[in-house]
Amino acid sequence: MWPLSSLRPLAACLLISHAVRASSLTPDIRADTNRDGVVDLDGDSDVYSKARWADARGAIFLPNVGDKHLRCPNEDLAGNPLSNDELAYCNDASGHLLLAPEYIAPLRTVPLSNISDGVTAHIYGTPRAAYERVRIFLLDDVEHPNATKSWRLVDRQFNFNATQLREGLTLGIDGREFVQDAAIWDGLVTVNFDVYDTPGSASHVSDSVALKVAPVLTHHHLQRVERIVTTDANDTSPVQQYFVEQLDAAREAAGIETPLLLFNQSSDVWAQDILEPAYVSMPGPDGPISLRIMFRSAQSTRTGGRQIMEQLRGPGVGSFQPGSASGIGFAASGFGYHTINSYGNLETIPPYRSKSGVLYKAGRVIQGKHYEEYPAQAIRDLIFGQGVQSTLFLETGWLRVGHVDEFVQFLPYDNDLGFTVSIASPRRALEIYNEAQAQGHGDVLAISFDAEPQIERFDEVMPEFLNMTVNDVLSNSTFLEVNAYAQKWIDHNLDILLGDIPLAREDVIEVPGLYYDTSTGGTYVLPDGLDYYWPPVLEGEYQLGAFLPGAINGVVVGHHYISPNPFGPVIDGVDLIAQAVEATYARAGMNVTFVDDFFSHHTSSGEVHCGSNTLRQTDSIWWQ
Repeated sequence: MWPLSSLRPLAACLLISHAVRASSLTPDIRADTNRDGVVDLDGDSDVYSKARWADARGAIFLPNVGDKHLRCPNEDLAGNPLSNDELAYCNDASGHLLLAPEYIAPLRTVPLSNISDGVTAHIYGTPRAAYERVRIFLLDDVEHPNATKSWRLVDRQFNFNATQLREGLTLGIDGREFVQDAAIWDGLVTVNFDVYDTPGSASHVSDSVALKVAPVLTHHHLQRVERIVTTDANDTSPVQQYFVEQLDAAREAAGIETPLLLFNQSSDVWAQDILEPAYVSMPGPDGPISLRIMFRSAQSTRTGGRQIMEQLRGPGVGSFQPGSASGIGFAASGFGYHTINSYGNLETIPPYRSKSGVLYKAGRVIQGKHYEEYPAQAIRDLIFGQGVQSTLFLETGWLRVGHVDEFVQFLPYDNDLGFTVSIASPRRALEIYNEAQAQGHGDVLAISFDAEPQIERFDEVMPEFLNMTVNDVLSNSTFLEVNAYAQKWIDHNLDILLGDIPLAREDVIEVPGLYYDTSTGGTYVLPDGLDYYWPPVLEGEYQLGAFLPGAINGVVVGHHYISPNPFGPVIDGVDLIAQAVEATYARAGMNVTFVDDFFSHHTSSGEVHCGSNTLRQTDSIWWQ
């Protein structure tokens, strides 16, 4: 028997020999690190800094959350509607099959030509939060890469053999979800390629590549409109039918050939509020590859929002169902129907570099807070977690509905930014009224809308204020006080915007509009029959609504604007407010088409923008 001391050098030699054999293996896994849409195996363009993801360099993959084959159910086997969470769970990445290979991001390994037959490998993602939310697939049939059956799901226990490694692996990666809370998962994944010289051995050599799931981005008004969305109507809602007819005509005038997309499973006419269209995109060999992501509003009892999953989710279209995250106050929970959580209260500034030097390559989200109350935590976490469009908060508590789209929008403009701020202006509207009075037209009706024909046609009631004259408006001290109050808050919000956006104040476009006091509080009956208790009015404050149909609350379609018809004072056959609106948008090189939304939306505290939505282009290159 050899003494123990003589075995030690032998063991050391064996270990050294094994280490030498292992070190001769050079695993090399690559992704589209340089973001040109392909994985470079012949050169080194995807090698530099591949294991560390950065804003300027690093591979990107998509959350594959559409429903390509429309397999996601809306009901259970007994015909009962699924719960919100059950409805939202299903998507193309919720199982083990690659149902939509067209949205997978490529991964490749460099062939290991000089390896023994016993070499094996594992490929997996880390950390654990990423491993649970990312899928890696192996392409078995390279002749049919677009077929689901050609791909096989890979987990950490999957063994790649020497034959496969010699040929090089063709892999793909997608996400089961996008970032919803960066504290749980920030979207980063490191894909590890571990190669073992001997099966079952703990000794191995590794390589890795870093990737990040594409951020979900909201749209801004400089992006091309591909389709307009609104709510369908039947014989029980003739006034909504009238609105749809006009909006369809405006669509044609704006040059959009695609027909309106109509919600048809709810009487909720506020298509803007229940839905925020967004998108994800990554580099592809022929340009960006993208999916739409439809955000449902954080209003869990608002049944119209279920249409995001029931009707819109499909091929290339995913959805987001906000959870009941904790937050300050009832609204922040996302439960219920609080108007602060409607998406009329979420808009996006077009891309710019802020005065503090921050570049918002895909634009920046704005939301309105109601004094100490903020929108739902789930939405704030979602936007913050993307790391791209950090929210700028404006103050909207002075409005009864409380949405940013009631007083601000962004228009294409011929300046260095390529856009400008368009903002409601009671000051400008009162100037028009004062000019009319000074010219001897004080007895003209302040609102020129002819209600009688529509009252009979749509079974409506006579609205307030239609008998008021220009003199009545200008002699009403409360009305003037209310509009001075509105102008104060509008100026405050404009200061917030101009404090961040490098825009000359003289480039700001003021759209005439007037407000009145709607500070009633109490209970409001919602379209689906539920009661909503309006928040109380704070001491010294008002809750305001639009006196005239608010022209600011329209749809920007390139250089065309679909505006609520303001029905201002008419003198010599000319609507003075409508004329001013046309002149205002002409400053931005835009043509205006007016839509009558007086009974369909205005008398219910909304306008054209509130009653519609837009699906815009998704091919923006945000990663450069």
